[in-house]
Order: sequence, then structure tokens, then C-alpha cells
Amino acid sequence: MSKRLKLLQKLMRMPPPKDFRWDDLVTLMRQYDFKEDCEGGSHYMFEHDSGYCFSVSKTHPSGILKEYQLKNIKKALVHIGLEIGSNDE
Repeated sequence: MSKRLKLLQKLMRMPPPKDFRWDDLVTLMRQYDFKEDCEGGSHYMFEHDSGYCFSVSKTHPSGILKEYQLKNIKKALVHIGLEIGSNDE
């Protein structure tokens, strides 16, 4: 099973994971053609090749993402055409 699929399955778990790390987010978003940008501080903008953008604040010091952040990430993946619940990559 690919790393992308493992991270995606972890993200989609119900109830939401309490251990989804910032590094996992960056890895997953890059694999779906998002690019991250930070102009200082802890606020990052993720932009997809399609033009869709969303922001996420990097959690300190743990790097563990909050549930509301996971919802925004899922929404972004759906917006770019990923079918949630699909086993397809």
C-alpha cells in the first residue's frame, strides 16, 4: 500500500485521528499537487494547480492537527475531485 493511500485512509478515519501530524499533511498535500507557502508566522497557504486555496495554521509545539483543520483538509481534497470513501488513488 502506498504512503499516499495510508495517509489518506488515516485522514478519513471516523472518528477523526487525534495523531495526524503536520508533516503528514504536507506530504499528503504535495502528493495531490498542492504547494504550500508561508510568509512568516505559523499560517500556511496551500494552493492546488486548479487554483483552489486554503489556509492552515501550524500547531505548536506538538505539530498535531486539530479536528477542524482535518475537516478543512478533507474539504480541499473533495474540491479538487478526490472521491472520499474511494479506494482509488
